[in-house]
Amino acid sequence: MKRILYILLLLIVFLGAFELHTLFLPQAKEFLVKSYFINALMALIALAFLFYGIKNKKSNLALIYLLTIALKLIVYFFFFYPEFKLDGVIIRKEFFTFFIPYSLGLLAEITLLANRFK
Repeated sequence: MKRILYILLLLIVFLGAFELHTLFLPQAKEFLVKSYFINALMALIALAFLFYGIKNKKSNLALIYLLTIALKLIVYFFFFYPEFKLDGVIIRKEFFTFFIPYSLGLLAEITLLANRFK
């Protein structure tokens, strides 16, 4: 039950951040949808692996965490980086369209691990 509430809270935070982000960048709504969806999906996958690691593979938890980060980097270079480099310059707005949802997922993972090791 606690896991479901944690994931539900994460999704609510993602939706709230998305709404705020679209208020500030309405012209980038299509890219924001893609960014938030992919980052939310990656965060949920990472949390599933971490929940599994906490429950079953406590000795390999650091490795599982590093694998989730590597997976996110691969997704970044596959989905986001080519679109950012179309004009040859990555501006601050483009960077934050990726980094804000990524940070929310990372914060959820760190919170989960910090609560595990209290």
